[in-house]
Amino acid sequence: MTDGIPVLKPTTHADGLALLESCEALKKLPHVYEKVKKLWGFPAFFNYIGSLMMVEKGREGRQGFPEDVYRELMSLEKFFVEHPEAASHPSLVASDRAEILQLIQERAFNVNYTAGDRR
Repeated sequence: MTDGIPVLKPTTHADGLALLESCEALKKLPHVYEKVKKLWGFPAFFNYIGSLMMVEKGREGRQGFPEDVYRELMSLEKFFVEHPEAASHPSLVASDRAEILQLIQERAFNVNYTAGDRR
């Protein structure tokens, strides 16, 4: 802080990794945590998160995630959506980065569409 004005530091890929590392509830599901960790920073992250949130045909009776795991998954997705350049893996090429931006736009559309009145 300088003269009472907060100084904002840039968001980095390391910040996203630190957020992932702080997901204690998610770590209790090691198969999910390890896959999220492997996909973090890549376009496939969004497809995996989406698949975790969808109820697949024939698996409707599943319990779903505990609330704390769901919140952590959503906070990871939110970080990626709000800071795509920082969240993206440093090794990504321009076409991968463009794919991430496209996935974010599609996801925003789907969220806005499904949040509407369902009557």
